[in-house]
Amino acid sequence: MYDYTQIKARTIPEAHRRLVYRVWNFGDELVGERGDLIREILDMNIRIDSDDISHCDGGLNEELDNDFAEALIDPDKAEAKGKKFVYAYGERIWTLDQLNKTINRLIEHPTSRRAVIPIFDKIDNCMTVNEVPCWIMGQFILRDNKLHAEIFFRSNDVFGAFPADCYGIRKLQEYVVTRLNEHRKPGEPLISIGFYSHTITSAHIRMSDENAVLKFLS
Repeated sequence: MYDYTQIKARTIPEAHRRLVYRVWNFGDELVGERGDLIREILDMNIRIDSDDISHCDGGLNEELDNDFAEALIDPDKAEAKGKKFVYAYGERIWTLDQLNKTINRLIEHPTSRRAVIPIFDKIDNCMTVNEVPCWIMGQFILRDNKLHAEIFFRSNDVFGAFPADCYGIRKLQEYVVTRLNEHRKPGEPLISIGFYSHTITSAHIRMSDENAVLKFLS
């Protein structure tokens, strides 16, 4: 039996198209918590085995991708987003100086398995607002001079949100690589970008996006 939950790609656009195709054509239809009709595949994993950090489309999408990425990497922009919205990924990443501490851990202990940044917090289960983080956590692991990223989402709109999510977090991965290389000792090889693994519990598409999805896949 073919496993629809595993996708390997070389680029973000390739991963996105395959992901949308699979969820749209093989996903189960159900009514979500908010009453919206969706198609869904559970336990989806997308792995990009290259250093590709490309946009899925031009125009406005590139602007949104760049804005999302900058708000992850720049602590001032992250703080501003946090004040504007119920939550912001960048704000969560920089809370308690998490990102710098994660980078420092990899500098001091290159083989560490503890370079983890939690996004979803226990307080999110107690909030009465509709919006809670879809991104649960991210882990960076350094092996053979390559920095790999393991990313976990509880839920991901694979048509509308995945491109910016993937692009932004890959830019974060690139940023960590740059920071690590700034601290390498003389004679040590450069660290490069490794694989990107993006696991989603609920990979879904909203049926209200049907016309746009069909046009995208045509």
